[in-house]
Amino acid sequence: IDNGLGNFQEEKLKNSEFYELCKKINLNKLPFLVAENENLIVGFTFLNFFRNKSGYRFSFENSIYVHNKFTGMGIGNNLLKELIKESQLRPMIKNIIAVIGSHESNASIRIHEKNGFEMIGTLKKIGYKKKQWLDAIYMQKILDEKN
Repeated sequence: IDNGLGNFQEEKLKNSEFYELCKKINLNKLPFLVAENENLIVGFTFLNFFRNKSGYRFSFENSIYVHNKFTGMGIGNNLLKELIKESQLRPMIKNIIAVIGSHESNASIRIHEKNGFEMIGTLKKIGYKKKQWLDAIYMQKILDEKN
């Protein structure tokens, strides 16, 4: 949140807020994965509801965070691969939507493309952070083409 523009959240989450987020994800039986290096958390990924309307109940938004000292090492790609595998084990998950902040987003776009996500579109100047307008790039992976 402090180091980049990929997430449109402007203030750090309090520990209690992050705990509540993790609790909500676990209660809803959604995947939450952590990458460690020598007992240090270097990244994590999870799914959360895409929208709060009932018609979207099979679609989920993924989030991937990698510690800024560990970028470029394949951690984000490995986390996304595992997230997809975990998602495929849950029949309720039919779609994964990536909402990627447009600033310096080439690495995020590449790892999503490598893992079968398709570019859907861009919402122009939809986010505002650090005194600048940002686009949101939407990518999608359909897990269950039949249903």
